[in-house]
Amino acid sequence: MNRFFMIGCLLGLLSFGACSGDDPQLEDTPPSEENNGGNDNGTVSPDVTNEDILIVYFSRAGENWEVGYVDRGNTAVMADYIQEYTGAATFEIVPEVPYPTDYATMLQVSQQERDTDARPAIKNPLENLEQYSIVFIGSPIWYGGPPMIMQTFYETYPALAEKTIVPFGTHGGSGIGSCASLIREYFPDATLLESLGIPGNRIRDNQSRSQVQTWLQRIGVIKTDS
Repeated sequence: MNRFFMIGCLLGLLSFGACSGDDPQLEDTPPSEENNGGNDNGTVSPDVTNEDILIVYFSRAGENWEVGYVDRGNTAVMADYIQEYTGAATFEIVPEVPYPTDYATMLQVSQQERDTDARPAIKNPLENLEQYSIVFIGSPIWYGGPPMIMQTFYETYPALAEKTIVPFGTHGGSGIGSCASLIREYFPDATLLESLGIPGNRIRDNQSRSQVQTWLQRIGVIKTDS
């Protein structure tokens, strides 16, 4: 009995290690709903125009989980959909030191950043933040949470506390509730609208594009007849 018990435990550990290595985005908790994250369940003012909106995102090209090598990262594709439907300005968070394009190597770098509570430097400054009242903020989910470079961004731009923030992103099964939670941690008094997370391995589907459109209509960014 003891021998069988030990063998079962060993197999279980091996299975857990394989899953953790294949998908850094999975959490130990059950997957969240796709529309998830702490939000104020509100909509934007009908007077808002595309000039009032900014889309900020961090994304990584190269080898992505269950996607293969891509020239444009999963979250960047989702940001493209939002820009297509809103006509808003975009800002890509670019790391000073690019992440490796090889997926396995990127996992090691990402884990090291998390373990050391790193703040990866951002190469490009965001200008004219004051002119926007609504800021979409998107990122992938790595190891159950946003990459550490997102914390660099929030600490660099405390004026985000005065904005209406809309979290979005791509994930491997865990949802993006942690994106909204991190924003709330940094900006407890900011208004957060409903967030949207879509699995990275299907963000390029027409269904995902339509899902983004429906979400934007629901929060009042685009009209229902768009």
